[in-house]
Amino acid sequence: PVAFRSEDIIINENTVPDKSFNVKLVEPDAELEQLIQQSRDESNIVRRSNACGAIKVLASRGSNKAKLARTTGLLDALVYASEDNAVDSDALDARTRAVTALLYLSEPKDNRIIVAKHPGVLEVLVKVIEE
Repeated sequence: PVAFRSEDIIINENTVPDKSFNVKLVEPDAELEQLIQQSRDESNIVRRSNACGAIKVLASRGSNKAKLARTTGLLDALVYASEDNAVDSDALDARTRAVTALLYLSEPKDNRIIVAKHPGVLEVLVKVIEE
């Protein structure tokens, strides 16, 4: 019989040691800050969904991707919106839009490490895939 190795052993055997990882963050302008806040709105799912949709549209434009991935609070907001257990169509829309924005932001090679190393991103993507 084949002996199975634990996940930890496989990960440790195939992980490259971390290089120093330093990202220079930029502060959002007033309008983007408002979208970030709205995408974290606990009380109004429709507002959250609309804000995530607007961020998704901004993230779909190539010229915005580098700056958005480095904008303070943006990835946190997308992770927050993606974590929500989508129980109605508005929550599912917000989640779908947030995950799509993460996808768009990770398209440029230079952004991939920034997005992947951001706390909660990989966990939330696995959660969405499993569901």
